[in-house]
Amino acid sequence: MMSQFRGSGFRPPFESSYIYLFILFLGYLISDLSILNLRPAMLPTKAPPLQSLTTHGEKISNRSSYTVVSDRNLFNADGVIPPTLASQQQENKVDESSAPVLSQLPLKLEGTIVHLNPERSVATITIQAKNETKSFIIEDEVAGLARIVKIERQKVIFRNLNNNRLEYIEIPKEMTLSFGVKTEANPNEEVVKSGEFDFSMRREDLNKYTANLSSILNQARMVPNIAPGSGGRIDGFRFISMQPNSIYEKLGFKPGDVIKSVNGEPVNSPAKAMEMYNALRSDARIQIGVERGGRDETFNYEVK
Repeated sequence: MMSQFRGSGFRPPFESSYIYLFILFLGYLISDLSILNLRPAMLPTKAPPLQSLTTHGEKISNRSSYTVVSDRNLFNADGVIPPTLASQQQENKVDESSAPVLSQLPLKLEGTIVHLNPERSVATITIQAKNETKSFIIEDEVAGLARIVKIERQKVIFRNLNNNRLEYIEIPKEMTLSFGVKTEANPNEEVVKSGEFDFSMRREDLNKYTANLSSILNQARMVPNIAPGSGGRIDGFRFISMQPNSIYEKLGFKPGDVIKSVNGEPVNSPAKAMEMYNALRSDARIQIGVERGGRDETFNYEVK
């Protein structure tokens, strides 16, 4: 082949460098074989001697040597040790089991009905921010502000949903007593309150309110009041809600009140409720038995 290249006048590429590549390969082969033969002689035959650790400077063994660092107190220059984070969290934590406190929420208790079974007790509360009066039982949520825990006579205990603290609202006690002294009637008032449960009114004003029965029925919502442990016996009718400035409000009733009797006759059916309506239209003196806040009261009305 080489003779053919020479005869043709063509020379292989890099022909002059072939001899150098061959010499380099031969040198690598000789050095590799030499290392394989000399390697056993190059390995150490003894373990290296142990070297002792040397310490620099004086060894500190006395705690008093650190007093310079502690005196400088780099992390607390005023010398006061701050309280731990755990103690601060404990101080800010609200005791959920503490005694309930008077609530500042915009809620007003109108009345309570305490049942032998606490879960069936009812509280009527006015949500002042919305001007709404509703009835609630235990575990009900009141306008996203509180959850009812316990219903007592004239008092409701709930858990404030903002701070998880037990709070309560109650029906305020009367600040003044009449001691039988009648107040002067205002000629512009249709119903005059002369005592805590004593009222008087003019016949013409009463007839104005009682002329339209359907209007009277729409001014308030009432439900039968079931006597505890009676198997469903009706013991009066309970106000669930009523319109502001209605005839019921003028007559002194509040949401949560239970009308139980009229002139001594029990109101235990819709027919008896109609008798109360007729008595208001015809009688000159009317006595209505009402349960309010777990107590029985007698409302006296004089029609002039």
